[in-house]
Amino acid sequence: MRTSDREEGRTTERNRDGLRGGSGLIDAAAVVLAGGRGKRAGGAKVFLSVDGRYLIEQVLRRTLSIFIDVIISCREEDSKHLGKILETLTDISRVTIVPDRVEGLGPLQGISQGLASSRKEWVFVTGCDMPLLQDSVVRFMWHRREEEKDAVIVRIGGYIEPLHAFYHKRIQKSVEEAIARSRRKITSFIPEISPLIIEEEEMSHIPGFRRSFTNINTPEDIRKWLEERPGIN
Repeated sequence: MRTSDREEGRTTERNRDGLRGGSGLIDAAAVVLAGGRGKRAGGAKVFLSVDGRYLIEQVLRRTLSIFIDVIISCREEDSKHLGKILETLTDISRVTIVPDRVEGLGPLQGISQGLASSRKEWVFVTGCDMPLLQDSVVRFMWHRREEEKDAVIVRIGGYIEPLHAFYHKRIQKSVEEAIARSRRKITSFIPEISPLIIEEEEMSHIPGFRRSFTNINTPEDIRKWLEERPGIN
């Protein structure tokens, strides 16, 4: 077999691995954490609006364009209003709203419930305040996963990014144990699993890759995003 044939074969296998049919959608679920109260943003982040549109709409459009399924983890009291927001989107049949079992357990509960609710072995966890997810960055991470690893997490500026990461369903027990021990810190379960860490230098070939990790925390962040974004699609 010629070298070019072998390379083409490997490319074909990579494209088949994790992609479904000709849609190009990653065969994983995106879990959008929408339970935070967002005090710095002046209200619940899930209902932040920009130019008359909800910020979460942009996040959902991005995730729906990349993943087979999308799961929204939210507070029970927000689920009805979120349902109305979903009516503005196409492909809402691929979106599931999962309310918190218990109020106030933080993002770990959202991760746990997302893992439990997913029909896919892998989930990508992100926040409802991350409107600039980049397809190229997410796919690079997806193709770096390894069978013996439990997660794929990027380290930016010396810090890991647990809310822009892939997790395998088998880590749910570790997340639940962290919750049971009152370890609410988002990274508290990481030492108990086997993650693959991607250093930011490994993504330097992707133009503007850091934008994918941008989150909106304050009104000032919203203002800057409005000024700098290339446009809402």
